[in-house]
Amino acid sequence: MRRSGFVFDAAAIVAALAVRFVTPAPAWTEAYYSNGAYPAIDRAVRAVTGPLPFCLGDVLAAVALAWLLRYAIVALRRARDRRTAALRVVLRVFAALCVIFVWFMASWAYNYGRVPLADKIPVHDERTNEDSVNAFADRAVDRLSALAEAAHRDEAGDAEIARRLVPTFERTIARLGDAAAFAPPHVKPTLFQPLFAASATTGFTDPWTHEVNVDASLFPFERPAIYAHEWAHVAGFADESEANFISVIACTTSHDPLLEYSGWILIWENLPRNVRVTHRMRRRAYEDIEAIRARFLRNVNPQVERASRAAYDRYLKSNRVKAGFASYRLFIRWMTGADFDRDGLPLVRPVAG
Repeated sequence: MRRSGFVFDAAAIVAALAVRFVTPAPAWTEAYYSNGAYPAIDRAVRAVTGPLPFCLGDVLAAVALAWLLRYAIVALRRARDRRTAALRVVLRVFAALCVIFVWFMASWAYNYGRVPLADKIPVHDERTNEDSVNAFADRAVDRLSALAEAAHRDEAGDAEIARRLVPTFERTIARLGDAAAFAPPHVKPTLFQPLFAASATTGFTDPWTHEVNVDASLFPFERPAIYAHEWAHVAGFADESEANFISVIACTTSHDPLLEYSGWILIWENLPRNVRVTHRMRRRAYEDIEAIRARFLRNVNPQVERASRAAYDRYLKSNRVKAGFASYRLFIRWMTGADFDRDGLPLVRPVAG
């Protein structure tokens, strides 16, 4: 192995280890990354990827995989000593993955280390019990019933949905800790759409390119909340429950029937399975819930979903999200136990410096 190649591999591995194990304090990350370097990084990345009519992340993933395979095959074919060559290939591939990991952290994933919303939002534990959640579920039924017909009359596309979300989305992320505004991302088609459908993945934000994909099979009334969830990731809220909370607040405080309805659909989908409701849901809203369930049964491959969920659970836990995949539902605690102002925004405590 040439000396320069070994130096590159060693530097990449050392850099990845430093990034992985040297973790700044949450307050420092909040001030100097999430509200310091990151907004500029996002603007620079999206200046390149945003105008493209295709998903650059898909292209980069395909190119990286092709390069790794070609490198391994060529190196092994040319080698006199296959065992030594195989070790070199393993080292080089590992170093390349380390570079990708450092890019992942610097471009977006340091946001996992910012001050969590759980430390910002005071919660009254006595309002998070079973009775409170059941009462909140009844409220969800009432709002879904009231908004369904108007929501179905609205045929807004993604660009119009984004435009209408801007005011409430910006004030929500500002209340929860973002000093900068983040332009609405463009929704792009993805080569991984079949995997989205089979694994029940509703959306994805590429942490390297800051591009947003949304499952093409979503119903129009689902798209605003899923879009707002992914936009929250772009805005530096990496935790899934935090992104759900931001989506729900931005949608349900909008006074826009389609956006509100979409937010309450997201709430309904994340309520505990044993929740009890006493209010009657109107037929249009009930049919929408059943349509979502039918699509799930029709499209999702149970084996693919289990594998995807297990992998993502490990990924989240490795990024200090203790609840893993279950974190998606945790925002219901804030919805029932937090205090809100007259605009529907949560009251927050100052972040300690």
